[in-house]
Amino acid sequence: MSFIEDVVSHRKDRMTGGLKKAFLISVLTFFLSPAMAVNTIDSENQALFYKAIDDNQTAKSPSGAISYADKVDALSQVLLGAEYVGGSVGEGESGVYDKDPLIRFDVFDCTTYVETILAGAMSAASDEFKENLMRLRYKEGNVSFVSRNHFPSLDWLPNNQDKLVDITSSVAGGAVSMANTIIDKTAWYQHIGDDVIHCDAASSNECLTLLTRLQAEGNVFVPEPAFLSYIPLTDLFLGEAKGTNQALLDRIPSGSVINMVRPDWPLKQWIGTNMNVSHQGIAIRKNGTLFLRHASVVHKKVIDENFSDYFSNFSSTSSLKGFNVQTLRY
Repeated sequence: MSFIEDVVSHRKDRMTGGLKKAFLISVLTFFLSPAMAVNTIDSENQALFYKAIDDNQTAKSPSGAISYADKVDALSQVLLGAEYVGGSVGEGESGVYDKDPLIRFDVFDCTTYVETILAGAMSAASDEFKENLMRLRYKEGNVSFVSRNHFPSLDWLPNNQDKLVDITSSVAGGAVSMANTIIDKTAWYQHIGDDVIHCDAASSNECLTLLTRLQAEGNVFVPEPAFLSYIPLTDLFLGEAKGTNQALLDRIPSGSVINMVRPDWPLKQWIGTNMNVSHQGIAIRKNGTLFLRHASVVHKKVIDENFSDYFSNFSSTSSLKGFNVQTLRY
């Protein structure tokens, strides 16, 4: 999930050192330099995505205006195959700390992909996209590292409930489980490394001063409880004999945001705090079958995976216990 996801994957896989933002690129042809390739992919994907936004406003379905589900499907299809890179966006050149680009269309992590699709679906025209994206990514649209919605169950979902509605209980068709944890942002800030501010020399006075300033930004926070409802995987899979709960799958609207829930996920030793959410994606129904469309850290690109197959990969001993479902207010 943006910066958080990159920290988690790096700290858990390596166990040592700070966050290393990998800048992986796909070269279009051997005639292009790496920088040209990145710029070309970004600009071409942006043009296609903006065209999809504008086309959605004039497209018609048999029943009239294009549906929300079709709109999300059309937008998210444009970026299928885009490369996965964790922590690839920041506050741009004017940012105080994280100067990664404010908007990118060449690479995504799970949250930046979901944000991009939702912002496109919220936009009546492509010139509304940037403002809508900032409203999703930052609390009250205030572009700064401190106001970025870093934590899904504490920031991203609660701060966007004017745009999203939690439909987990209606999808479940009854009772749901509740994930809860304490998120300690102050401790998390203390775990942020010099790589976030792109220091060429970690020992330089300027770098250390800026890093100290960033870490001090966390002193204004206090540990807070974070809660999130979820459908247990035991409700999706009804035992070996009964198989997948198709009635539950049928209640998941195409275009919904799916949040993978790991209640009180024990990450303190790596990032200073525990969490409730590890991944995000979008539910897409094609020819009656539900898929998860997401920027996959495993496959390193935006892909479609059969929804049930994706979750069947997690055993009963996994920390992933279920999923939360949200949809745009429209």
